[in-house]
Amino acid sequence: MSASDTIRVRRFFERGLYFLNQEQFPDACVNFKDALQIAPNFLPARTHMAIALSRQHKYVDAIKLLEEGRKLVPLRDDQSIEVLQLLGTICLIRQDYRAASYYIRAARKLDPQNAKLRLLHAQCACKSGDFAQGLDLMLESAKASQSV
Repeated sequence: MSASDTIRVRRFFERGLYFLNQEQFPDACVNFKDALQIAPNFLPARTHMAIALSRQHKYVDAIKLLEEGRKLVPLRDDQSIEVLQLLGTICLIRQDYRAASYYIRAARKLDPQNAKLRLLHAQCACKSGDFAQGLDLMLESAKASQSV
């Protein structure tokens, strides 16, 4: 990618962030999409666009966008965790607890000690009706926070 393309991607991304912060989600999506047309592997534009889509209740589009990004390039563990957590959260919002659990468990495999992921997993278990697992995860989280 040329230096001018890098600058253009950065400008589109920064404008997208501005619109996202102003809660002008369609405008944010346009700018993130423009950034992704130049640099399809630019993960921050992809994740922020998924957030903007979710804020417009376009959950399926957000999930497709993130899944597409997972297939484009191999992600580092920290990037995978971020994408999986976002996917899990979107699925929780959609009340698709099976999918949410799948994504959150995949993220926890990469970072089993992550308290935020553990609590998301507990929330998912409780919302899906598995209160025993949810309570176990919450207790595990409480014990872990006391030992720190």
